[in-house]
Amino acid sequence: MGQEEQFDSFYGATRRALVHQTFALTGDLSAAQSAVRDAYIAAWHHWRKASSREDPQDWVRPRAWQLAQRRHTARLWHRSKGISAEDKRVLDALGKLSLSQRRALLLTQLAGLPIADAARELNLAQEQVEKHLQAATAAMAINLEIDSAALRVPLVALADAAQAAKLPRPSIIRRAGAKRRRSHTTIAAFAAAFVAIASGAFAHEPDAAPPTADPGLVRTPAEEPSPSTSPVEGDSTLPTADDMLTARQISGLGRQPWRVVRTHDNTSGDGLNTVCQQARFADPDGLSTLVREFKASGKPRRSATQTLEISESVEQAEKAFDAAIGWYAGCQVGRYQLLRAFNVDGVGDQAALLVVRVWEQPVTTYSVAIAQVGQVVTWTVGETIGSQPTPPKLVVDTLAASVQPLCEQSGDALCAIKPSVSAVPPPPSGEEPGLLAVADLPPAGSIKQPWVGTTAKPARKNPSATTCDRANFARGGAVKTRSRTFLIPGARLPARFGLSETVGVFDSARDASKFLGQVRDEVARCEDRNLATQVYESRSFSNGRTKSVASTWRLETEVSENETVEFRLGFVRVGKRVAQLTFAPAGSANMTATDFRTLVLRAGERLGELS
Repeated sequence: MGQEEQFDSFYGATRRALVHQTFALTGDLSAAQSAVRDAYIAAWHHWRKASSREDPQDWVRPRAWQLAQRRHTARLWHRSKGISAEDKRVLDALGKLSLSQRRALLLTQLAGLPIADAARELNLAQEQVEKHLQAATAAMAINLEIDSAALRVPLVALADAAQAAKLPRPSIIRRAGAKRRRSHTTIAAFAAAFVAIASGAFAHEPDAAPPTADPGLVRTPAEEPSPSTSPVEGDSTLPTADDMLTARQISGLGRQPWRVVRTHDNTSGDGLNTVCQQARFADPDGLSTLVREFKASGKPRRSATQTLEISESVEQAEKAFDAAIGWYAGCQVGRYQLLRAFNVDGVGDQAALLVVRVWEQPVTTYSVAIAQVGQVVTWTVGETIGSQPTPPKLVVDTLAASVQPLCEQSGDALCAIKPSVSAVPPPPSGEEPGLLAVADLPPAGSIKQPWVGTTAKPARKNPSATTCDRANFARGGAVKTRSRTFLIPGARLPARFGLSETVGVFDSARDASKFLGQVRDEVARCEDRNLATQVYESRSFSNGRTKSVASTWRLETEVSENETVEFRLGFVRVGKRVAQLTFAPAGSANMTATDFRTLVLRAGERLGELS
């Protein structure tokens, strides 16, 4: 029998059973259907290796289960419609089991594996699998109100609902597998193999873990990476959890003792492992994910999280890189501020570093270092409480260490040898291009509530103008204007409090420079025109990196014998673009002159988004 006939016979004989098992594992028929399809495509891609197994199902099943579990995690349990009440009851009972208990039960009851073989597939001791199986059997019997000896009957009955899954013809599977074989790069091959780690490094549970412990975790010694098995293909050079950062390598983020807390595949819990992470996966259609969490001893209090995602293509990995950067560049969680941004050269295909701070007590600073190598994206988030953050160079060195194993797998062992870091404007925030974002704003004194920005709109009348500058962008020659206001709702501040920004784009840099000169002249004559106004802290400065020029002032206007209103006023020009910032504080809800000048320069950096 030829290879095609052999594969077609195997596919036809096993696909329905595999959909059945995978559906029971996740309760999600859509996830089961797509995972089984992709697992068989991978099997034809690697048919020489898969068919060398005594039973090729042992090659396909781990892939299908891992893919289904990953794709199911964003969905509700038994999302599939049209299932019977009895099947729903069985799926509910399965859903109450831990993942390891469920896998042990289904491997023995539906896949028909002896306990010893199930233990090898789960990478667990046989005694531990027996415990999982006993606990699962007892729980299912109680929840379904049946005798444990009859448990297989309702599990087998799920096959009727699984029949609704539509699977391609064998020839279509083979064509997809052949295309994959032709087009995949070295990294793609390792990624496909990586998915095959049937729980591998991250499905091990320590003997001390309680039965309800998260089954996707691995507990590791304080100074060593988690143990892992080689991928199914048997190529020990392919990355596993052992290729993630170790406790020694992460110590570059803080010279104090570190330990690995856990390593997992991010398919349990809510999947949000770091501040501002907005989704479980940066690439929701990716092949696999690993997450490793670290904690330091002593002071200052530090922790770190490394995430590694494998995509199906370089293009998808590039999108995942942008998505992950976007989480931290446009975050709006509490009093969050993006402090600095850096470009990282000499690490992978592209890399970046962001330093962010959450001003809630205790004040916490995060260093977010992210890199892409081929079809892999990895990022490490270091957390420091009550201290200055780790210097950027040390963070980048840690990023390079996390990327080095990926470089070796991609065939470019030197892609993380000489990292360098340089300050750059912040990445796009996802808010209005060219204008400040909520993440750009410093805290307003001791106010605990966060800033909120209004929707940007054309500035037909300049809402940022004061009686001193009397700036009118439209009359001054701007061909395009936008304005936005930032407030702190719920803080019980006077109505005059807030920050307003107006941006104007002129026909030329000369026109913009002329407009800014006129504004400076107006402010210089303000005290002569308005005797109730005093002008303080006049400063002019520039940023050579962004080629911006800026001016700031503090204004005080006496509105009555007992009341004086204060404003901070700033203008910044980058080429033919000008931004005006006007901040009206209220009592202690204020910002320092340095904070305001830094914010004006950030506004200049944002103007670069309009080029």
